[in-house]
Amino acid sequence: MLLKRQQNDQAGEIQNSISPGVSGDHHDTEDSSTMPGVAETLGQTADPEMQEFVNKYGDIQFEFIDAPPQNPWFTRPYALNYFHNGKLFRTRHERTSGRLELFLDLVYVGIAANLASAAIEEHTGASLGKYVLVFIPAWTIWADLKDFMNYYFNDDIIQRVFVLWILMLLVVYDNNCLFVDDLENRTPLLTSIVAYFLARASTGIIIVVYSFFIPEHRLQMRVFGLGAIIFGACWFFILLIHSIWGMVVFASLLLFIEQVHFCCNVHPWVKKNVMKLTHSTALNIEHEEERFHAFYIIALGEFLYSIVAGSPLRSGWNTNLAKGISVLVTAFMFMGIYASKDGSFKATHALRRSATTAMVFIYAHFVAIASLLIVGDAGAHLSEYEEKYLEEEDFGVLMFFHGGILIALGALTALSYADRDETPVGIHSVPKWARVGFRVPVGCLILGISWAYKSLTIVKIMWLDALFMILLTAYEFAVMNPWSHFYSPASKIALPSHH
Repeated sequence: MLLKRQQNDQAGEIQNSISPGVSGDHHDTEDSSTMPGVAETLGQTADPEMQEFVNKYGDIQFEFIDAPPQNPWFTRPYALNYFHNGKLFRTRHERTSGRLELFLDLVYVGIAANLASAAIEEHTGASLGKYVLVFIPAWTIWADLKDFMNYYFNDDIIQRVFVLWILMLLVVYDNNCLFVDDLENRTPLLTSIVAYFLARASTGIIIVVYSFFIPEHRLQMRVFGLGAIIFGACWFFILLIHSIWGMVVFASLLLFIEQVHFCCNVHPWVKKNVMKLTHSTALNIEHEEERFHAFYIIALGEFLYSIVAGSPLRSGWNTNLAKGISVLVTAFMFMGIYASKDGSFKATHALRRSATTAMVFIYAHFVAIASLLIVGDAGAHLSEYEEKYLEEEDFGVLMFFHGGILIALGALTALSYADRDETPVGIHSVPKWARVGFRVPVGCLILGISWAYKSLTIVKIMWLDALFMILLTAYEFAVMNPWSHFYSPASKIALPSHH
């Protein structure tokens, strides 16, 4: 009864929050475009260019909503996007990354470099596990901010101060998290926990406060906000554990619970059958795409930063420089593979296709990015290696390099399959599985080269890796951009750009 009463109260507020002067079941009326504050519906009087823009990621029924007046001191919180009974309501203009978000990304460049370098320095299974466990909290904080900006960005002074506060906490976390396994000195562990808790609790608090202004998302906001605070506080229990393996098990379990909490809060089945919502959160897909693109580029930046910072490949033309250029080529190929996706000219985006594909989209990005950070730093380490052949004690670095390439290619394959290809029949002569299906085999081939380290020089190994990546990228470019449909006089099919 309490939940039903809350939904009824929210429904009354929603009618007034969408726009002044709108009442009744305006969401379901055919001529809602005539009402103040609600823009035209798809297929009626909408601008064809805007129709094409919204449906770029898959066909959907939608209406535009108007944002409240913007004020640099304080803008009344509002939902940029939401669903109501299956229809998408969204603000009209394209969402791009703001200056505030781009500034946030700069901090992650340093964090990524620091965490990856520490893992490569030891190049053991333990260092890899530690890297994953300390990287996930940093990723979680980034994801919290990404979603907050996706749903509620208004760039007022409150949000700017909030982002600065989170950045300060991230700097504290990054400078202490690599020493959390020191059982003699627990100050770094305590400092890392406090920084992570404050970051998650701060996000939870601001979301709960915002929920008083945003009835469309209210229940979900409070469930997520309170969960972030509670689960963040649970991290203090790790201070009671005095063994490394005990801490690893506890951290792994709590990180898993945090991700389950996030998934349940946004899953359509939970929203419909458990929360009984008629209004719920909706991601702005173009903004989500751009934010993940930015983080992916940050990961590739680790390739480039490591081979240029401090001029590690000096002096003149030498084998180290040749190895460094191979790392650059590999990074460039990864950029091309990511940008081409599966080569479809029309597709339903993973975030719009289903809840399952949306989760694949999110977590495949995490796997790809975490892997590429390792690949970039391992490649730089190999580039600076002075010996002609790799010593056995440094074999782990090569395994990190090649294993990371394989895992990243696997994640990029999963990303390609998450979208539903809707390209008209006849444009591609090669099916989807054949367009992207060679990524994992090529990754396995590259991994297999690792065991030839005694017979092949490091520079030969790295250029073989780069060669296989070039061949893979060239093949995908050829089959994803069919020559006959671009240059054949007999073909007059007008192709849209890749989605």
